[in-house]
Amino acid sequence: MNHAFPCGTLALDFLGTLRARRNPVPAEKLGTPGLLDDWFVESGMFDAAPHADEADLAAALELRESLYALVEDRLGGRAALAALSEAAASATGAALAAPAASGAAVVPADPAALAEAVAVLNRYAAQPPVIVQLEVGVAGSAGAGSAGVGSSGGLGAAVTRRSGTAAQGLAAVAREAVEILGGPDAALLRECGRPECTQVYLDRSRGHRREWCAMRTCGNRVKVSAYRSRHRTTSTPTSSAPSTTHA
Repeated sequence: MNHAFPCGTLALDFLGTLRARRNPVPAEKLGTPGLLDDWFVESGMFDAAPHADEADLAAALELRESLYALVEDRLGGRAALAALSEAAASATGAALAAPAASGAAVVPADPAALAEAVAVLNRYAAQPPVIVQLEVGVAGSAGAGSAGVGSSGGLGAAVTRRSGTAAQGLAAVAREAVEILGGPDAALLRECGRPECTQVYLDRSRGHRREWCAMRTCGNRVKVSAYRSRHRTTSTPTSSAPSTTHA
């Protein structure tokens, strides 16, 4: 797989396609239309690749960065928003606002930029939805009636088929994002506690104590690093006075 889905929420996993945003060189996981196709299939949104092109990729980056600006504003405005409008108009995503450096001063949200981000999100959410269809087998080999219905009137084995264009896939991401940002789940938005990670997730844990986007990755890395640090400290040899032997 080319992509990771630690959040259980596609809209927030989609944000994670640009990793380590505060690093000097963030890791871009949507560098080509083919990688966007992979995201749609690996996420389970589509059964087959929608054959995205460069225009679809530019649209995906526009949606992702507009959504990120809104999420960061909800979290406290940690990302720089001054160049959001320029980023939304960029055909390749190369002109995206540089992420704020770790520990940098908070950049106040630009109301005009946030309004533009809302407009972008709503524009994508208004597009046609993903096509979802039921495909059924024949319940019995003899006397079958209409397609997928046996002579007894029962359905055979049924599966869900999902298809559509890249634009329809982005519409699904945008709709889920609207539901999160405009509903009670907005209060559950958290950023991963590992400093190098900027993945955002919904903290549905008991007592809202979740610290990491995923325990098996970021959580384990932090714990292993802490263990090694403690081990180095406790294993440092200490000097002791030489013993004196008495005759």
